[in-house]
Amino acid sequence: MTTTTTEKKKSFPTYKLYRVVKGRTKEDKSIWTEVAACWPHKDGSGFNVKFKFNEAPAVGAEYVMRRDTRTSA
Repeated sequence: MTTTTTEKKKSFPTYKLYRVVKGRTKEDKSIWTEVAACWPHKDGSGFNVKFKFNEAPAVGAEYVMRRDTRTSA
């Protein structure tokens, strides 16, 4: 008996969304927290976004989207 399995190709996100809270002083580092990963639509007109957790926007935080630098396997 033979069985065939189809493996789903693993696709890494092209962008990641971070919440950035700037340090209070020049000596304090900003805190970057990954909140979501983003994959482009096949037609190129938008993104699918998968959030890591639900959160309320933090006062004084900004949201930054960066290209994911990993290569897909």
